[in-house]
Amino acid sequence: MAAYAFSTASGSSTSGTYSTTYKSSRGSVVSSGPDLASQLSRMDVSSGLDGDEEKLKIERAKRLVMMVFCHGDGDIGALVDRWLSELGVGWVLDLADDASAGTSLLPRAQRNLTENWIRALNEITRYTGAFVLGPVQLFKEIILTMLRFVDAVLAAGNLDATNGAQASSVEKLRTLLDLRDAVFSALEAIQLSSESWDSSVEMEAQWRIGEVLSLLLAKEQRLIEAVSNTMAEIRSSILNNNDDDDEWGIQTRQGSPDICKLTRSLVNYIKSLWIDCWRLNYIVCTAAELCNYVLEQDQTGFLTTLAVEIVSSLHVKLAKRSESFPDHSLRFLFLINNTHFIWQHLHQMFPKDLHMAVLAPDIDGYIRKYLQVSWEPVLSCLYNHTPRWFRKNSPLPKFELEFQKTYTAQKHWKVPDPMLRTRLRKAIVEKVVSGFTKYLEDNNVTNPGVTPQEREKMLLELFEG
Repeated sequence: MAAYAFSTASGSSTSGTYSTTYKSSRGSVVSSGPDLASQLSRMDVSSGLDGDEEKLKIERAKRLVMMVFCHGDGDIGALVDRWLSELGVGWVLDLADDASAGTSLLPRAQRNLTENWIRALNEITRYTGAFVLGPVQLFKEIILTMLRFVDAVLAAGNLDATNGAQASSVEKLRTLLDLRDAVFSALEAIQLSSESWDSSVEMEAQWRIGEVLSLLLAKEQRLIEAVSNTMAEIRSSILNNNDDDDEWGIQTRQGSPDICKLTRSLVNYIKSLWIDCWRLNYIVCTAAELCNYVLEQDQTGFLTTLAVEIVSSLHVKLAKRSESFPDHSLRFLFLINNTHFIWQHLHQMFPKDLHMAVLAPDIDGYIRKYLQVSWEPVLSCLYNHTPRWFRKNSPLPKFELEFQKTYTAQKHWKVPDPMLRTRLRKAIVEKVVSGFTKYLEDNNVTNPGVTPQEREKMLLELFEG
């Protein structure tokens, strides 16, 4: 391990003007003079920190810069280890150069690892100026070691986007996007630092920094390709997956009118992607070399296209699934619930899309068909076209029988959304109670057994589940 001997102008303090001499990675002895003090004075680490944390950050900044300037003949590998350990990302050292040994880290704790890695990379690039004055090869080795994590993420394999695993796919996408942003920020930070270099910066140092920029640029391009490829894989998996029972969730033999697992999964997936829609559009358009044109036309065009494809595919699957329900009333209530859920969560995201706009009329149509197959047969019992004076029996007992049968069957069917539930109840009341009241008035029936008000109260208890 290298010795990190240094002295200050005051002889003991770690502040002030340093008069340290060190042997650079290029072999020449160089006096750091005021440059080390300058690096330390520019450490902007206090923003938003409390007193104790600020002191710790400042002390760490000093230690890191001292390691650059005072490494003596120390081993570069040992310095890399110390730097990364100091920054809290020593686990990167456990990743093999080809990332094959590190894939076991993923996706376990991937979010925490990614956040720590990004924070460390941002801090490393803030010291670019110090590395240029000191051992620039150390900077390159630190960046190379840090980039093992990117390789590990890229080598972690594709995530399955079928059977409700969209959440994992979104997490993978978000990780790729976050890494790409971090690498891009590192490129910008290093380039910005290089603009302030004067003629005293040696050509070899500039060349080494150029190598670092090339490494980062190559990784950024790979991350862009990975995002684009992952989106294509997810799209293909969603649109082409098999229609098996697992993706629908728990279903009874008769079927359930509730919102199914597949609908919830895909809607939540689209909503999750919406959070990153700007980054996704940029990445995908960059990969397609169409960025400027697409962004000028529609900042959310890519996600809109994907969402429409997913919703269209889901619409077809829901219709096909509903055909397996033996009860037609249940079938249309299933379509009402699921279509309303899609519209409720997505129509405000895509207000200009015609496909999303037609979801509301579809819901209206399903409600009409539900009333037609469920309650019109009940109401039809009251209407006998045989002249009244030829009728032998009152239609009220048959009406009562059919009403009770339909009511009992549907009372515990579930409509999860309160507003939709109220809307359906009112539609049923308007059709059944209004028709029943009209029959009583037209036929001067004064004692129907169960009054219209009582029937209305019963109907307003439907669909609680």
